[in-house]
Amino acid sequence: MSKTPDNSPANPSARHLTGVAPRSLALLTRGNPMLARRSDPVTDILSKEFQGFLDDLILSGEENMGVGIAAPQVGKNLRAFILAPKPSKRYPQAPSMDPTPIVNPVILGSFGPMEKDWEGCLSVPGFRGQVPRSHGVQVRFLDRSGTAHELTLKGFIARVFQHEFDHLEGILYPERMEKEERLLDLDEFFAETGIRVPR
Repeated sequence: MSKTPDNSPANPSARHLTGVAPRSLALLTRGNPMLARRSDPVTDILSKEFQGFLDDLILSGEENMGVGIAAPQVGKNLRAFILAPKPSKRYPQAPSMDPTPIVNPVILGSFGPMEKDWEGCLSVPGFRGQVPRSHGVQVRFLDRSGTAHELTLKGFIARVFQHEFDHLEGILYPERMEKEERLLDLDEFFAETGIRVPR
C-alpha cells in the first residue's frame, strides 16, 4: 500500500465487485451493550458477505460525514473499521484520504507526546469532548485483500486510528476523557471553538 506524505495509508476505496449495491446501515448509539463488547477477529476476509459489508460500512460512514466508522457501530462485533478522514462540516480541519478498510488491526506501539484534542463520534451524537491520545502509533493490519501492512501514523490520522481501534475494544471516547473534562453539546462546542457542527 502506498502512503501519503504524512505516512497515512493511500488506498482507493476500490469497492469490491460483489454484484450487490452497498446499503446504508443503522448506527448504534451510546448505551447499546454491543458497543461495550470486545470484537472478534475477522476470519473470512475474502468472502462475498464480508466484502459486501465493507462496502456498506464505507457508504454508512460517507453518508454520516464520519472520518472513520467501525463495525461495532453498525451492530457487527468484528475487528474491522474504515479509516476515511476528509474535510467536512463535522471535521473541517481533517486531511483528505480515500476510504481505507482496516481489518484485524494491532497497535504495536505509540510515540510522541500525549495530545488532547476534540473528538466526536457517530455513536455519541450531539456532543464533543477533549480526549488525550498519543501523537503517533505504529500499527499492523490487513487490507480488504488480506495483505498485511505495517505503518507509522501521526497526528490526525493516528488519532482517528486510535479512536476506531477503541471501538473494537468496546471503548467509547468519553471513557478516555480526563476526569476534569466534560462532554460539550454542540451549542457549547460552537461557543468554545467557533466551529458549527451539523446535528
